[in-house]
Amino acid sequence: ATPAKAKALFWVGFLRTWTCGGWVYVTSGDDHDVHDVMMISYMLLTLPYMILLIGNGDKSLFTHNVRKLALNKRRRKWVCSLFFGTIVPLVYYFIQHKVHRVPGAYTTYAFFEWALIIFDLMFDSLAMVEFQALDLAILPAKADELRN
Repeated sequence: ATPAKAKALFWVGFLRTWTCGGWVYVTSGDDHDVHDVMMISYMLLTLPYMILLIGNGDKSLFTHNVRKLALNKRRRKWVCSLFFGTIVPLVYYFIQHKVHRVPGAYTTYAFFEWALIIFDLMFDSLAMVEFQALDLAILPAKADELRN
């Protein structure tokens, strides 16, 4: 990724994470307006976030397996489609609940709301392919360093 794309991805990802916290931790019962603004902002920020990650999906510092990266890129496109495909029924059931007061519409809306979280987790979990060759370890300090 170019430095400009990397910087854009960082800021979009940062703001997206912050807005996700806003709609997950501020429930609609606590403050409906804050919850809705944060959720809408999160969904809007998810589009450039996913596009930037998919666009860079054929490159990784930690693995050069072209076939795995290509498969991962296709999977991310599929999950991205699921995420944005969920928004249409989510909005529909939200309107049914808020405007038309249809019984059970809020329950169905809530299932779609949680589906967004699941699809988001699925998308981000595909990063494991990109970091496949990276080993992280927590090691004890050397005995001499512990005595000082």
